[in-house]
Amino acid sequence: MAVYTLNEAKEVVKKLHPLGIPILLNGGTGVGKTSLVRELSEELGLPLIDIRLATELPENVGGVPQVVDSSYFIKVLNKDFAPAFENGAILFFDEINRSISWVRNAAMSVFFERTLGGRKLHPNTLVIGATNMGIDFKDTDVLDKALLARFAILNIVTDAEELVNYLDARYPLSASVVASKLQVLSNKLYEENRYDQLVPTFTPRNVEFAAKVIETYHNDPLLRKILYAVISPDIADILLADLDFTTVRKILAGEDVEVEDAKIPTILAVISSMKLNENEFMNALKFAKKVFEKFKVEDSIVGFLSNLGRKNRELVIKNISTINKEFPNLKNALTL
Repeated sequence: MAVYTLNEAKEVVKKLHPLGIPILLNGGTGVGKTSLVRELSEELGLPLIDIRLATELPENVGGVPQVVDSSYFIKVLNKDFAPAFENGAILFFDEINRSISWVRNAAMSVFFERTLGGRKLHPNTLVIGATNMGIDFKDTDVLDKALLARFAILNIVTDAEELVNYLDARYPLSASVVASKLQVLSNKLYEENRYDQLVPTFTPRNVEFAAKVIETYHNDPLLRKILYAVISPDIADILLADLDFTTVRKILAGEDVEVEDAKIPTILAVISSMKLNENEFMNALKFAKKVFEKFKVEDSIVGFLSNLGRKNRELVIKNISTINKEFPNLKNALTL
């Protein structure tokens, strides 16, 4: 499983926001989950709707039924939720594991279907939940897989240096005292604030989350951290094992790179799914020719070129004479 400092968590949440993936912040009490959400509200320019599920009734979250006629009713929602439907907001469901199951069920549709009371959330609305799963905490429930599978999960840990930086901006004298005892405090913070960490599940929904992340952030240094939030780390490692976008970019730039044999099928699959410019397209064909000449594996190259041609049909048509001349072994595999 992965853990995140507050700064790391903030960056990952910002990356997941455009993908519409709900986020569950898990961490010990006082670690800074609520402060993190408030900072995100300010930085993203979104109003914060703070819902403490432990003190709510189901109808306050899911809406109160109002009969329209004898066979039809609508749900009247809390008016404070209006920004989540109109222009976007942060819907923050705190203390999820301290709420009763009926209240959690009332909010379930928000966590994946992005609806509340039958109304669709605005695309810019960010859904965040929070739990503290410490074994010593009373009145907390174990969250079931059906709920956890709806979230990206960020286990928050206290980072002593982050704490010092936070204090330094507000209490510089005290921060210097804390900084002088940083190592001792780091150990004490770890001992005193241990909590039960959560692992993202492995369901078709989480695979879809992972697909969104890879599609959007395949070339981002944070890719692995983001992926660890949406699917179990062992599955994430399998997905990323041969995913080398640095090499892909070098190939498309025309550099002569040596590629490990085991990575070639994944690299071919990635390139074949991309929309390329003319130079990248011709460099992709050069790489395909090199692979074909080395391995003589015609089926793989035919599949690669077929997908590449469909994604880049205009370039195939424009360069067909060059392709026929430069790549005689490949020309029949390109699909118009």
